[in-house]
Amino acid sequence: MNNNILFSLLHGASITGTFTEGYYYVEEMLPANKSKEALKFCKWIDENVGGAAPANINMLYKAFKNPKEESLQAEVKQLSERIAYIRSL
Repeated sequence: MNNNILFSLLHGASITGTFTEGYYYVEEMLPANKSKEALKFCKWIDENVGGAAPANINMLYKAFKNPKEESLQAEVKQLSERIAYIRSL
């Protein structure tokens, strides 16, 4: 998935509050052949991470596409824990 799509998803999430809702906000701007994957990625972020930012969206996409890559999954876990901590404050 290219950066334009990823940044459209970030934009949608920033407007709506979640990546899944943000997907529907920007859905019409996405190429039809990438829409199913984009929705799955958004649901994955909401369920497994809790959010994303421009600085980590590419890493998260790599982790989404490579679920057996331990170093990427460790980064996702660390980010998820930081987001959970910040939300608990």
